[in-house]
Amino acid sequence: MDAADPDLPDAAVEHISQMLTLAKSKHQEAMGLLGTPDPNALPRLREVLRLLEEVELLADDATSYVEADVMKAAIKDLHFQQAAVQVAIAQLENVKVQSPWATPWPWLTLIILALLIAQAVG
Repeated sequence: MDAADPDLPDAAVEHISQMLTLAKSKHQEAMGLLGTPDPNALPRLREVLRLLEEVELLADDATSYVEADVMKAAIKDLHFQQAAVQVAIAQLENVKVQSPWATPWPWLTLIILALLIAQAVG
C-alpha cells in the first residue's frame, strides 16, 4: 500500500492503517501464545488459530482496498501459519496415550511449529 496514493481518500487510508495495526497486534498476541509448551496446549492452540483467523479477516478487508504484492505475500504466510496450527491441534487431539505429554511428539510438534512460524514471520 502506498500511503501517498492520490486515488485513495484520506478516510480509506486511515481505515486501512487501523485494520493493519489491529491485525499486527492480534498476530503478535497469537505468536506470543505459542511460546511455552504446557500440558493443556489445545485451548491455547485453538486461541492462536482464532486470532490468526481474525488477522486473516482484517488483512482480507485491507486487501479489498489495495492490491499489493506485499499483502498477498503476508496472507500466504498467514495461511501457512494457520495450517501449521491446525496440524498441531489435530495431532494433539489424535494422541491416544494416557498422558500425551509423556511422549516427545507433542513437544516436538510445538517446537517445530514455533520455528516454522518464526521463520515465516521473520
